[in-house]
Amino acid sequence: MSTLKSSLLCAAALASLGGLSACQSYANSGAVPVHRLNPVQVSETVERLELYARPDGLVLSARDEAAVANFMRDYAASGSGALHINRPSTGGGGVAQTDQMLNAAMRQAGLAPSAVQYGQFPARPGLPAPVVVSYRTLRTVPQNCNRLPDLADTRFNSPASSFGCFASANLSAMVSDPYQLLEPRTPDTPNAQRRQVIYDAYIKGEVTAAAKPPGQAQSSQNAGG
Repeated sequence: MSTLKSSLLCAAALASLGGLSACQSYANSGAVPVHRLNPVQVSETVERLELYARPDGLVLSARDEAAVANFMRDYAASGSGALHINRPSTGGGGVAQTDQMLNAAMRQAGLAPSAVQYGQFPARPGLPAPVVVSYRTLRTVPQNCNRLPDLADTRFNSPASSFGCFASANLSAMVSDPYQLLEPRTPDTPNAQRRQVIYDAYIKGEVTAAAKPPGQAQSSQNAGG
């Protein structure tokens, strides 16, 4: 009996130690770098404009004409690929006027006719069918920061999963060109003449820095004194 009792006590002790080791195990929630917790996301979207043309002619208000002009300017600034113009199969004089108006808006935006790809879609006679103008572009996707984790949970001493969410949301709202987030800007061509001047001064042992204007040099002395 004493041997059995000792064995049971040893088993209980080992079980308690195993339970303690299981409680001490944890997952490292800080494995993801902080700058990758809530990055600014970029997705491709399709901008679309519908122009309803009457069979006997196109009637647009000044607001509609301004919308067409803004649409063409946006395509010239951030459009990717071709400008698609899909016309209804029913046709009519209104569709021809739409083409003329779109061509005029493209010329004002500095766009070449070669940027357009025309298409046609089936439409029922007698029913209104629009001329659809569309193009592809990139847009930033704002982060959804409505759901926040329990900020009082600091067991693992790691940043919360929502760390930087509001900063990313503000940055995505301020970025005007999402292409800058995907690849750097193409550097401009360096000034070969200025580079040669600096190189000649270096060969002669002269100062290669540009001379400061008199006003700037005086302000620098006053600041130092």
